[in-house]
Amino acid sequence: MVATDHLSSRQRAMYVATELDENLAARIADDVDLRLVFLTGSAGGGKSALIRQLEKRVPPGTLTRVVEDATHADSPSEGQADRLADILAGFEDGVPAAGDLTVIAANTGLLLELHREFRDRARESLAEVVAYALHVLGVPGTRALMPTRKAELSAAVLVVDLDQRPTSGGEERLLRSMLSALHPDSPDGVLAGASRCQTCTVKAWCAPRTNVELLADSRIGEALDEAVEQVAMRRGRDVAPRQLWDSVSELALGGISTEGDPCDAVARIATDRDAGAVWAHLLPNGAFVHPQSAVTRELAELDPSYRASDEAHAVIASVGISPADDRRMLESLLGGHGGSDVRHAVATAASALEQGVAAKAARGLVRAHWLVRLMPLGPVVPDEFKAAVAAQEEAEDRVIEVVCDGLVQAFGRKAERKSYLPTESLGESREARVLVQVELEDEVQLLDQYAQTLNPEGSSVVGRRPLTARLKIGKSTVDLDLPLYQLLQLAAGGSLPATVDIERFHALRYAAERVGRAASDDFDRPLLITDDTHGTAFLVSFQQRRGQQRLKIEKVA
Repeated sequence: MVATDHLSSRQRAMYVATELDENLAARIADDVDLRLVFLTGSAGGGKSALIRQLEKRVPPGTLTRVVEDATHADSPSEGQADRLADILAGFEDGVPAAGDLTVIAANTGLLLELHREFRDRARESLAEVVAYALHVLGVPGTRALMPTRKAELSAAVLVVDLDQRPTSGGEERLLRSMLSALHPDSPDGVLAGASRCQTCTVKAWCAPRTNVELLADSRIGEALDEAVEQVAMRRGRDVAPRQLWDSVSELALGGISTEGDPCDAVARIATDRDAGAVWAHLLPNGAFVHPQSAVTRELAELDPSYRASDEAHAVIASVGISPADDRRMLESLLGGHGGSDVRHAVATAASALEQGVAAKAARGLVRAHWLVRLMPLGPVVPDEFKAAVAAQEEAEDRVIEVVCDGLVQAFGRKAERKSYLPTESLGESREARVLVQVELEDEVQLLDQYAQTLNPEGSSVVGRRPLTARLKIGKSTVDLDLPLYQLLQLAAGGSLPATVDIERFHALRYAAERVGRAASDDFDRPLLITDDTHGTAFLVSFQQRRGQQRLKIEKVA
């Protein structure tokens, strides 16, 4: 349920405003034609918190009604459908009168079932409102709207998909704001000044307190933001606020159990004088070593200490030679203040390094270098892919080149510097295959994502930026995300993916087959016949000689 009046004081402290709040409030204030705002998105996307902030930002009386509905249910109950029908009644004959503005929070599943419910009840005008929302969200299905009705609804209805909200990738975005709000000494922050810490006598043994200080550090925030941005690129979608909070809390606790009071666990570590445990729970270790949530597991996969690099090798090779130097290294990286006045738990963890009781010290120090941006992250996102999804033309040409090479290497063959694709299904088992010459670059192009073309207004409000591209191959359209692009890079370089990765190629394989079959209709195109049993291939072409068309067959490598 979206319950804007049932947020705890901690939830209120955890809310971090972004440009989305300002953009939506400004749009509502400035757009005199607006009558209905749909807030959509997955669970944990921040719909309820956004509604609460929106009510504070707009003048009293601006919102006629705010619908607290079963946004995470797959379908509305009969009572909810009746209530929503009453709320949307102003759309029965056009649109509501000026001054009538409704905000409804609903996920896509609810909208789908609500559309069906309205159709079953013969409430066609109301079904059209929901159909418009589903259309701009890019949900497949045939829900035709008359041009005049579509134009009417496009002026009166705004659809804001919170799944499109960028939560990483810049100082002004949600993650960086969340991290800066973590500092325990900030009275307006998440910890509200951390009053319990004021009388604590074991701060030197408290990795969680030092971790939140580290997380609030701008350098570390920038490093984590870059890492989460990679996670988003690999997923093809931004990380939802709730998932961000889960991962941030896990990073802060550093592996200390959430069962019971974490302060009790810290007190036990202090009683045992266990400096090694402080090191194990400190930010460079903790959740990176034993990740629990989905996001931290994906962050751990980017661990630079497992990446072959000169920087990581230099650190790993130096650790353990001089324990005193290891201590000074950690203090200089994460100490914060210089000299002897270092962050409490950092000093204790550094003593564990000097005493030789710190487990996996080398890898932890590599991660410490990365956290303060003295070392690059793990596998990087190719610049051309980031630029291409942002519609930079030169980068698009490079991505298309990689895609074409990858398709040919994975599903076709190169011969005499020309590209050939199969004329039949690759799923059929044959000893010999017939492939046709194609000019694949002419068949491939990158398209805008649906949200950019179908819902530019909502995308503008939410600040959407694309993380994937739509790839048009002949008559087929495929979503090109980062993992798929990287697999095509491997294929283009001659490294065919493993069988499990080939499954990700299914849509691409089908597209390649369609291009090949279409090209085979041109009888003038050269063919390549391959004999997989004997490892031979023959090029078949037609040539004009003495006014006659003759068949030419030559063996190729």
